[in-house]
Amino acid sequence: MFLTLLGFIRNKIWLAFLFCIIPIILYIWVFKSIALNVNYVAFDDILVFGIIPEFEKATLPERWKLLTTLFPEHRLVFSRSVILLFYDIFGRVNLVWLMIVANICWGLCAFIFYKAFQKLHISIWYFVPVLWLWFNIQSYENIFWGVSSLCNFGVILFVLSALYFAAYHPKRVFISLIFAIAATFTYGNGLMVLPVIALMFLITGRRNQFFTTVLFTAFVALIYFLDFTPITQNLSFSNPQQVKEGFFGLFGFIGSIATLSAYSVPLSTMYIASAFGMLLVIAFIFLYQTQILPLWNAAWLKSKYNNRTAIFALSILIFIGITTLALTYKRIPTDTFAGMFKGRYRMYSTMCCIALYFAFLSLRSKHSRVRLSPVLLVLTVILNLVILHGNFAEAVNYRRSAVAQEFNARYNADWLGIRMFSMDQKHFEKIRAYYNSDDPLAEVWNPRIKSNAMACDSTYSPDLVARSGNYLGINFEQDFFKPVKDYSDGAYVILKSQDHVYASPPNQSAVPLKTTLRRGMYFNKGAFASFHLATIEPGNYSIYLLVRKNGKNRIFCTGKTWNEAD
Repeated sequence: MFLTLLGFIRNKIWLAFLFCIIPIILYIWVFKSIALNVNYVAFDDILVFGIIPEFEKATLPERWKLLTTLFPEHRLVFSRSVILLFYDIFGRVNLVWLMIVANICWGLCAFIFYKAFQKLHISIWYFVPVLWLWFNIQSYENIFWGVSSLCNFGVILFVLSALYFAAYHPKRVFISLIFAIAATFTYGNGLMVLPVIALMFLITGRRNQFFTTVLFTAFVALIYFLDFTPITQNLSFSNPQQVKEGFFGLFGFIGSIATLSAYSVPLSTMYIASAFGMLLVIAFIFLYQTQILPLWNAAWLKSKYNNRTAIFALSILIFIGITTLALTYKRIPTDTFAGMFKGRYRMYSTMCCIALYFAFLSLRSKHSRVRLSPVLLVLTVILNLVILHGNFAEAVNYRRSAVAQEFNARYNADWLGIRMFSMDQKHFEKIRAYYNSDDPLAEVWNPRIKSNAMACDSTYSPDLVARSGNYLGINFEQDFFKPVKDYSDGAYVILKSQDHVYASPPNQSAVPLKTTLRRGMYFNKGAFASFHLATIEPGNYSIYLLVRKNGKNRIFCTGKTWNEAD
């Protein structure tokens, strides 16, 4: 019966295309629901936007220097160029525009995968798992962070384009090299695609292209490392703790998709991801075990390696491996083991799974493909939906955090958040004027009033006001705060003194998946706010609850106060 059903489905090409479209629609829906023209939870957007006022009055040599200035060890030419292009055309830059450009880059990566898949000349059903893997939202940090989106999604598009042309159109070597240089000046690890391309030309017997790429790599590296000053520490091999964290962090980086959630991941789950990363490496060895001798002979110019899809997949895996080693070496001392699981890194785990899938399609027999592909398809669909369920609430929380952070930066000239990035509020407002973000929490009242007494609709008492370590927690645990208009709706806590006003977003978690399936609900009840006490200036604060519903604010008095001492 199962085989009959499988045969029936396999012949329905329209159904395969429908399955291809569904993850894209889900991805677009998530983007439309959450994308907002607000600076993200770090000030990278503000810092990179600083090129606009300087660029207008700079000479040509100075403009090149501004475009290539390290940030912090990357040359963000692509990101800065997109920002300047929008500003030149429209006189302003909406952060959502940057996200749209970046997510188009992400979508074009899927198109590159499709072009490579076409070379296999097999049923479109085999491509369906690629799209369900690619359009998961575990890397939501990149999806909704203007500058980071351009950096991380842009570099992947240019890398995949360079590898695609090197694998399938080796005679067009300069197209591949143009994409490689674009990758290099989009993000730091983009430079690593050049030696990978050289290796591809070597093992496919393209000697002229190999030597051209080697010379080009030396030239580009010379330009890239000119005036290059590293600012991060490197992993110390004499430190056993760092070596241990580096070892597990390396495999955890590769296998991070197995954590399902991008943040709030228990340490035990991180080690499970490390184990999954090891399994991916074992899968790579298993798939390529019969190719070792042909690849070795090709590398020593004894023969040519002709399986182009296997080469394409191998090149992606090598690039991911180089990126993983470099990131482990550079980030372990500062970010430690847990830092290898950041949301913006997780696209590499997805890429690794897809590259291994392409290797499977190109190296395994038709019998193996027919037998395993239905299982892989079902697993990728389930994985995508579980990741969507587990990460949507976190993505919404980060959006609300961005709204609250920008509010705090606007109305507190001495707020620690902007001082940490060596800027003052005047500079913050100057840069903010270029993207002119909304200020939803400031509607219907004036945050700058010199009083801690505000007009309230009614009273709403919190269930908890307590200090825990360096945080002040204020919880409203009984009610449901459902977003009606969009996902910037919610219950924000306001601290108001004579001279300062701070907002904290509601941190709402998703209910368990079985509860969603059984009761059709998603967000858990309650809103949980917290303030890091280092960001609150001394003073006597009144506590308010601002409930934003259907795009409108209502302010409630809580009857509670907080005294922050020196």
